[in-house]
Amino acid sequence: MPEDIHFYEPASGHGLAHDPFNALVAPRPIGWISSRSRDGVLNLAPYSFFNAFNYHPPIVGFSSIGYKDSVRNAEETGEFCWNLVTRSLSEAMNKTCAAVGPEVDEFALSGLAPKPPGLSRCRT
Repeated sequence: MPEDIHFYEPASGHGLAHDPFNALVAPRPIGWISSRSRDGVLNLAPYSFFNAFNYHPPIVGFSSIGYKDSVRNAEETGEFCWNLVTRSLSEAMNKTCAAVGPEVDEFALSGLAPKPPGLSRCRT
């Protein structure tokens, strides 16, 4: 194999300072998943791995590393909303990255408010 080619096989490790998988799709848009717990606590969390999968019916999905509040809320209520993080929202998005626990409303933490009457309704 030529020296200027790097073959990446995850099971064998990459030998680099940072995992190259995170840079394979760039720029990588951030999907902001909003959800509500069974107890009514709002959650807003950024996800790098999301996409639209179908037109009719419209299907949007996201993938989580570990079992996080967004996943639990979506499973328990059957609902979540997908939002796109734009540059003007990046500072607020960074505030929602903190692991703060399921009792914290990340909308309040970020200084944002959900669009009335709370969350747009999206089905899992």
